[in-house]
Amino acid sequence: MDLDELLAVLRLEGEGGDLFTGRSPADRDRPVYGGQFLAQALLAAGATVEPGRAPHSLHAYFVRSGPAQVPIDYVVDRVRDGRNFSHRAVVARQDGKEVFRLIASFQVPSSGLSHQEPFEVPTGTDPAAFPGYRAWVADLSDNDDHPWFREQVPVDIRFEDAPPARPRRPIGGTLRIWMRLVGRVPSDDPTLHAALLAWMSDKTISDVTMYPHGRSWTDAGTDILSLDHAMWFYEPARADEWVLFTHETPATRGGRGLARGDLVTLDGRRVGAVAQEALLVYPPE
Repeated sequence: MDLDELLAVLRLEGEGGDLFTGRSPADRDRPVYGGQFLAQALLAAGATVEPGRAPHSLHAYFVRSGPAQVPIDYVVDRVRDGRNFSHRAVVARQDGKEVFRLIASFQVPSSGLSHQEPFEVPTGTDPAAFPGYRAWVADLSDNDDHPWFREQVPVDIRFEDAPPARPRRPIGGTLRIWMRLVGRVPSDDPTLHAALLAWMSDKTISDVTMYPHGRSWTDAGTDILSLDHAMWFYEPARADEWVLFTHETPATRGGRGLARGDLVTLDGRRVGAVAQEALLVYPPE
């Protein structure tokens, strides 16, 4: 899948009123990608909001796995339109069954108090010079046949200061993973770019929940199942320019792991944050 195909996947079909239909890539043989649910639902919500109100947050639950071959119906509930904020709830269904639920908030551009904790991105940083994240995961994994290694997607993912993959050992702390779409998005629409960043955010964020245990989610018999996802957008950012997604996992417990991080541009601006909880599936020892 290239960028044009991704943009086509995110182009919803209006069914009248507040109902939209989304589809998955035609060649996908795995369940619907969670980032696709996030992006399509946010775009469905945004399509019902008056122009000029950009998303500033979303909160979502992955209710059940969705087959990629089945169209997705997105039903938008216009919860509230105030002077400065619009709230939307979106339910996604396949064959009549709820598979995903999202609530998003949109805000009129406004001035007010503003500050950022400093974030260091060294001058001259070139993320394209860092090693590819997928190659690092392949070195870490014990399963060369995992389909994720063959997946073609229009996003370049690079790992800054990557720790050695071998020998396998617990890996903690904050990881710095850079991403950008491959190609130029022919639109400056902040809602579209927020949706694309949401699509990108689900690519790697929960991977780190396995690393403190010396495992990879691509290991044989191992998986990570997204349970929920939240994002905050402090200011608009382009998904086709380098964005640093920091990754950290403060705790795993009861088979669940929490992952969270910041979104930072090359000039050190914090433009957003992300958090996700996932179910950790692994073979008995």
